[in-house]
Amino acid sequence: MSAGKKFWKVLLKILGAILFIGLLVLAAVSLILAKPAPEKTDSSAAALSLAPSPALEIKDETELYRLVAAFPAPVMSFMSGSGMTFVSAVSSDAAVSGSFARNATLYWQTEAGQPLILQSICPADSLSLLEDGFHFSASAGPALFGSPSVRMEKGDTVRIHTATDQALYVLILPRSLSSRISDLSRSLQLFTVNHEIKEE
Repeated sequence: MSAGKKFWKVLLKILGAILFIGLLVLAAVSLILAKPAPEKTDSSAAALSLAPSPALEIKDETELYRLVAAFPAPVMSFMSGSGMTFVSAVSSDAAVSGSFARNATLYWQTEAGQPLILQSICPADSLSLLEDGFHFSASAGPALFGSPSVRMEKGDTVRIHTATDQALYVLILPRSLSSRISDLSRSLQLFTVNHEIKEE
């Protein structure tokens, strides 16, 4: 009986070892044959044609459509009826990593005359164009256009920024408006040539 038990134990060990080796071989074969899915290219970002253009300055809100039409991505601005007052806007090119980026900067004021700066920067990875000296805030940034944002601070200035697949969007405001950041961000919209930005 003991010899029989010993035989079955040895047989079970051999069968277990064969099964284990078989599983290892199958795993190795599947890893060799498996081809990783190619990474999706960002077609929308690749489709952006960014050719150098002269700087454009706007002094009247009714002329903003010119800046929007000349920008290769949607431009961030306040929605009609937000209560903000347009001051001016400028679009210009800047050198970035051996190439260049376009920065559309819109200057606004609150009802009380507090300054607000909106920047739309294309391409979206042009973080080097952001001003130095800001540090991360303990407070989280609001959602902008369905994406989480980063909140940073420098002295009495707060900066909120987020990136889409097309551009980098930045909101700069005085710290005194911190309690209104969520409301202000909800008043922002992305404008394109198909979405007329002229006042009605």
